[in-house]
This record gives sequence, structure tokens and C-alpha cells, in this order.
Amino acid sequence: MPTLNQLVAEQVKIISGAKAALEAAQKQPPTTAATIATRESTIVDLKTRMADLAEAKATIAARLDRQIAGYQAQVATLEKQIEEDKKRAGEQPTAPRTVKRKGKEK
Repeated sequence: MPTLNQLVAEQVKIISGAKAALEAAQKQPPTTAATIATRESTIVDLKTRMADLAEAKATIAARLDRQIAGYQAQVATLEKQIEEDKKRAGEQPTAPRTVKRKGKEK
């Protein structure tokens, strides 16, 4: 059975080897496959963002169209009311308006 010192020495040897391998890998430039995979991942992410923005654009456009239609209906209703009021006003004589003057009277 190995002693505690032997186990620790063995673990230090394994950790040192792993550390050296990691440092060597970090010094190496990324492989072509890794670069391609990164770019493909970026493309997928960008396409997802574009789809989300397109959906948001459609939702906002639909909401604006509904608001515009509502305003157009209000304008049409008010225009009809104005025309009816003008017809009624033409049938009835209106009282002259009195103008109140402010200030000193001489």
C-alpha cells in the first residue's frame, strides 16, 4: 500500500502534467474547426435576434395600424357631427355674441 507522501506526489505529478497541457493549449491558436463553430454559433444567434426583432416590428405595426384606424373613425364621426351642427345652425338663428371689454371705459 502506498504511503500518503507517495499518493500526494502522484497527484502533484498528474496535476502538473494537466497544467502544462492546458498552458500549451492556450498558447496554440484556435483550430479552424473551432473558429468555424464559433462563427456558426454567432450566425444562429444573429438569426434568432433578427427573427425576434421582425416579430416585434410586426406586433408594433399592427398596434399602430389599430390606433390609426381608431383615430380615423373618431375623425369621421366628428366631421359628421360638425356637418349636422352646421345644418342645424343654418336652420336656427343664432344670438349675437356680446363682447366684454376689459380695462377702463372712457
